[in-house]
Amino acid sequence: MNEKISAVINSIKDAENILLTGHISPDGDNLGSMLALKLMMEQLGKKTTIIIDDSIPDCFTFLPNIEEVQQYEEGLTVDVDLIVVVDSSNLERIARVQELVTEQIVINIDHHEDNNLFGDYNLVAEVAATVELIYNIQQEMKEVELTSEIATVLATGLITDTGSFRYSNTTSLTHQIMAELLNYGVDPSLIAKHVLETNSYQNLILRGKVLQDLQVDSTGKIAWLKVSREMLEEVGAELEDTEGLVNYPRTLKGAEVGVLFKEVEEQEIRVGLRSNNYLKVNQVADLFGGGGHPRAAGCTINLKLEEVEKEVIRAIKEQLAKDK
Repeated sequence: MNEKISAVINSIKDAENILLTGHISPDGDNLGSMLALKLMMEQLGKKTTIIIDDSIPDCFTFLPNIEEVQQYEEGLTVDVDLIVVVDSSNLERIARVQELVTEQIVINIDHHEDNNLFGDYNLVAEVAATVELIYNIQQEMKEVELTSEIATVLATGLITDTGSFRYSNTTSLTHQIMAELLNYGVDPSLIAKHVLETNSYQNLILRGKVLQDLQVDSTGKIAWLKVSREMLEEVGAELEDTEGLVNYPRTLKGAEVGVLFKEVEEQEIRVGLRSNNYLKVNQVADLFGGGGHPRAAGCTINLKLEEVEKEVIRAIKEQLAKDK
C-alpha cells in the first residue's frame, strides 16, 4: 500500500487546482475525508474546492471548514487538473459531479470491497473507514502537520463509520488511530452529541410516523420502512431528517436485513440496505447500480416507490435463498 500512497502524494504535489468530491447522502466518513484532505492540501499551498451533489445534514455543521463544501448546481464548471473522489465505490455514486470529470487525473480513495477501481490512481483497501487511508496519507506527508481540525474531522469519520466502534469493521488499528487523534484535542463526546444524540423536532416526529408502518416479510428475515414525499410534507420534514432511520429495521428481533426506501422525487428512490450476520447487501445494491459494504450499502433507482419496494424486496429474497 505504501507505493499507492506515494503515487497519490506525488499526484497531489504535482497538481495546482484540485477538486474533492464524494458520494451523495454524505456521511461522517465522506465529509471527514474531504475536509481532512482540503486542510492538508492547503498546508501545501494548493487551491482546493469541495463539491458534492447533495446537501449537508445539520448534524455535521459543527465540523471545521464545513462551509467550504459546495452543493453542485447545473451548469457549474471548474478549472482543475486533479480530481480526488473519496468513499465512493464507483463514479455513479458522485451523481452529477461526474459531469465535471473530463481530462483530469482522477484519484480514487475508498474502503468499499466492491470498488471498481475507476481512478488513474486507486488507493483502495478494506479498512474501517476511508479516513483511515487519509490518516495514512498524512503520516507519509512530512510537510503536512496533523492539527486539531484535521484530527476532529478524521475522528468523526471513524466514529460514524464504525457505529462508535460497535460494528464488525472495527479493528485494533482503528483504535490505535483514534488514540493518536485524541492527542490532538479531539472531543469524542462533542462529536457524539452532534452526530448521534441530536435530533430535530421533525426528525423525531417523522421517526414515529415511519415506524408505525414497519413492514416485515413472511419469514421475518426482512424488515423495511418507507418515507414518501407526502409523509415528509405532512410533518414538515426534509430528506436530511431521515438520517438514522435506516438502522431501525435491522434491529428487529429475528431480522437479517433492514431496508429504508426514501422518495427523493416521484421516480427517484434512494434505498439503504443493512444486514446483521451473513447477507452481503452490497451484492443486492450492485444489481441496481449501487454499492457499499457487505453489511451496509445503498443505491438510487429511478422508478416509483411501490415498484422499487417490490423489486428490491424480491432481490433480497432471492439473495437470501442463495445464501441459506
